[in-house]
Amino acid sequence: MTVRKRLTACLLALALLVLTVPVAQAASGDFAIVSGTTYLNMRSGPGTEYARVGRVNSGGWVEILARYSTSWYHCRAVDSGLTGYMSANYLKGPSAMGGGTATVNNPGGSQFLNLRQYPSYDAPVLGIFYNGTVASVISQSDGWCYVTVGGLNGYFRVEYLSFPGGSSVQATVYSSNGGRVNLRTGPSLAYNAAWQVPSGATVNVLLKGTRFWQVVYGGNVGFMDSNFLRTGSAPVPPPPGDISGSSNAVVRSGASLNLREQPNLSSRVLGQYRGGTRIQVRMQGTQWCLVTVPSTGARGYMMTRYLTLQGLPQVPTRMVRHPDSTYVNLRNQPRLSGTRVLTRVPHNGIVTVINGGTDWAYVQYKSQKGYMMTQFLKTF
Repeated sequence: MTVRKRLTACLLALALLVLTVPVAQAASGDFAIVSGTTYLNMRSGPGTEYARVGRVNSGGWVEILARYSTSWYHCRAVDSGLTGYMSANYLKGPSAMGGGTATVNNPGGSQFLNLRQYPSYDAPVLGIFYNGTVASVISQSDGWCYVTVGGLNGYFRVEYLSFPGGSSVQATVYSSNGGRVNLRTGPSLAYNAAWQVPSGATVNVLLKGTRFWQVVYGGNVGFMDSNFLRTGSAPVPPPPGDISGSSNAVVRSGASLNLREQPNLSSRVLGQYRGGTRIQVRMQGTQWCLVTVPSTGARGYMMTRYLTLQGLPQVPTRMVRHPDSTYVNLRNQPRLSGTRVLTRVPHNGIVTVINGGTDWAYVQYKSQKGYMMTQFLKTF
């Protein structure tokens, strides 16, 4: 082997060694949003010299798998599932602030926060720190931040801290049918609903992503669909678009039509509406439509054949649009995890909507039927 070949082999081995050196692992459920840029590239390695494997738009959520260095994190994009390295300088959030700072922000009358020996309300108090005190955050998990402050190491509750790029506002939970709203373990519908929050409850908002917000309720930190949140404590308005008198369909004469919680006949009935009731179709399907009843604000699903549609196409079709102009998966179930991909529908492909939906729609592409996330389905 020549000297040049030996040198090349050594450099390659060194590069591989660098990429396989153990890095600081992030806590399970460590999330951040892209901030301070229109979009953030995801790369095959921890540096701008590595190839781009994808990107995440501003406000998009990522899960931090490991902190390769203070400048680069190994991440998974929540929406697409892509994994790669992203610049830590453009990732913000309570969960992303390992190595960053947080400020004590207790809205209660005490105006100070207990530093505890371990992450529990029963743990001994190591000291009290007043609002405005800045702490260095080492890690965060299960609603507790492990910090260094005043020469001490201990645990603060995350809801009583504010973070650079974060939010410390309150919001009111709103459900159009008065039901409880899911608080999930991660910022998408693919994550488990660990808790449920009643409509009208107030939550503390830690971080606002494009769709999901990280919030605290009853000491539990989780993620909630922002469609069910209204900032401030004033009475909440109806959901956007649910304007009394606005309609594009009518319940057919002689019918008494059920409004159901999900698009199937075994789902819970939310209400019954007589012929002539005006309906706002939110997403049209050949079998089921996602609708709002303007007169009551109720939202759910109605069978299409019992509706007289006004100004809507005879066959509802949508164009598949991916932000990276690639493809969108058609799945056998309406969720990301534990499902089978039936086919990949290319960017600009056309699908027929069978059942409309808020997050997932049941569609047909060519001869295959399956579920697709509605965020990728656009009108012409």
